[in-house]
Amino acid sequence: MTDRWKLLQEVRQTAPNILEAAVTVPCDSIWFAGHFPDEPILPGIAIVHAVSEVIEQEAQKRGETVRTASLKRVRFTGPVRPGDTILLHLTSEDVRGETCFNFKVAHEDKTICTGQIVVAKTE
Repeated sequence: MTDRWKLLQEVRQTAPNILEAAVTVPCDSIWFAGHFPDEPILPGIAIVHAVSEVIEQEAQKRGETVRTASLKRVRFTGPVRPGDTILLHLTSEDVRGETCFNFKVAHEDKTICTGQIVVAKTE
C-alpha cells in the first residue's frame, strides 16, 4: 500500500554533501484536504516533510536511521499549488557535532521555502 502522505519520488546526490530531488505534487494529494477548499495550497509542513524524507532516505542507503532534532530559520515565500513541480536542494555540513542540512525549495526558478534541518542519528 502506498503511503498517501509521501511526496518524494527520486533523490540524486550531485556532490558528496549535496542532495537534490524533484517532486510533482499530485492534484489529489491528501495534503490538500481542507487546505483550502476554494484555493488549494500545499501546507508548509508538507514541504518540510518532503525535505526530511530526502534526508531519511539517504541515511537509509548508508544503513543509518536519523530523526529531526530541530528546524531553524524556516521561511515560506510562495505557494505550491496542485500539480506543481518543486525542486529540493539540500547541502549538508557537520557543525559542532551535529549534521545540518541547509535547504532551498523552488518552483519555476522562484524560491518558495528555505531553512535548516538538524538531524541526529538514532541507535
